[in-house]
Amino acid sequence: MKHYNKITIALTVCLAFVSFSCEDSLVEEPRSLTIEGFYNTPAEVEAGLAAIYAPLRGQMSGWWIGILESHTEWGAGFTGSANFDSYRSMQGLSSVGTNNLVPRWDAFYQSIRNANLVIKHTPESEVLSQEQIDRYLAEAKFVRAFAYFQLVRGWGGVPLYTELNMDETTGAPKGTQEQVYELITADLEFAEMHLPEATPVLGRPSVWAAKTVLADVYLFQDRFTEASETASEVIQSGAYALEEITMSDDFNKVFGMDANSPEEIFYLKYNLNSPSQLVLFTQQINTPWFGSNGYGIYYWHDQAELYKNWDDNDLRKAFNWYEADLENPFLSGQPFFPNEGVTFLDSKKYNAPGATTATFDLPVYRYADVLLIYAEASAQANNGPTADGVEKLNWVHRRAYGLNALAPSAVDFNPADYDLESFIDLIVRERGYEFQMEGKRWFTLKRTGRLYPVMESIGREVAEKHLLWPIPPIEFDLNEALTQGDQNPGY
Repeated sequence: MKHYNKITIALTVCLAFVSFSCEDSLVEEPRSLTIEGFYNTPAEVEAGLAAIYAPLRGQMSGWWIGILESHTEWGAGFTGSANFDSYRSMQGLSSVGTNNLVPRWDAFYQSIRNANLVIKHTPESEVLSQEQIDRYLAEAKFVRAFAYFQLVRGWGGVPLYTELNMDETTGAPKGTQEQVYELITADLEFAEMHLPEATPVLGRPSVWAAKTVLADVYLFQDRFTEASETASEVIQSGAYALEEITMSDDFNKVFGMDANSPEEIFYLKYNLNSPSQLVLFTQQINTPWFGSNGYGIYYWHDQAELYKNWDDNDLRKAFNWYEADLENPFLSGQPFFPNEGVTFLDSKKYNAPGATTATFDLPVYRYADVLLIYAEASAQANNGPTADGVEKLNWVHRRAYGLNALAPSAVDFNPADYDLESFIDLIVRERGYEFQMEGKRWFTLKRTGRLYPVMESIGREVAEKHLLWPIPPIEFDLNEALTQGDQNPGY
């Protein structure tokens, strides 16, 4: 975060937004590259906004998903890949695991830095209206909040950089988790007031995206009434609907390379000029479900509790997993599951058998998210499941069976069958089926207090220090405001 000079930032902004011509500025008016004068016109601010997304797109669809999914039941059983072993061990991170997180940490802070530039300098514009300024600030604050939300869930309290202290040469002190959440919440509450209801292009946030993330943030803070009310606003808006599904392959309309779904709230977008790494981290080395090779990170098996209890009639099951090739050389001889007579499983959620370039968008938030946030938060706020909350859960559950999401069915859950604890167990299970390979399971298990029993069910004892990752050592080298006492426990 330190030692950014003005010419570097300006060049980063220009390169992130190719339709803005930097060449003329470099040759004819070098002084136009100073930060103070850059965020003046709509084109310049749009360029600055584009620079906020670039670090996130570069990291989240690949390593970030790979790391988070390695903390799950389907990612925790396989050993032999040093890049992911310490995530799976649940005993805290090795130096390899820590080092693999450093580029992700850096990317979030690069995004925060670029957001701070927009937030600090856009109000100085002499040509933008106040409405334009507020809209640009809302988008920058939305993405800044989103980046801090990833950081606080992974590392807990972290150094807090805003537009007010971004130029401090000695760095920023570590904020508490509460302070990080205060900033995230304030940013999103500003964003929901000033973002448009409809975005100019997919991949940029709307007011409903801000409300969805805010509802999630409230949920992580145990502010259940606010989470329920905010999620309900998104539902009542009528802006989104669950994709209609009649067979398992129909889920490609939500997750495929050409997905264009009415349930997309906020996705990170990719194309041939900016390919995604998502499929590389979820597919096998020799896979029939992509025209090139994946990295072969995950194997599951059919005797795993979550999988074994998964109804075969649930179309998500066949869409997410297929029987593994036991002759796969990456599997042969590895100290995998000790069970004999099991069927090994490979992931196929993101699939395009004939494609060799990965352009899958990353589904960060979709309509199923907001429905399940509402179902859980409304139950917590009322000390038990509500009829409306269970109905919203049933929308997602019916769709999973290829049924009309809005019509009562034989697969419906009945509110009378659950108290608060058993209903949260049900929500956690259903989230486990709905959001595989979307980077959500680990944070859900931690948040709901279900982590220890779930990991025990797959033979993993979780060390307390594993609940938070270590702040990267390089941060202590560069940030003079930190001391070793700021490191997370156990590292």
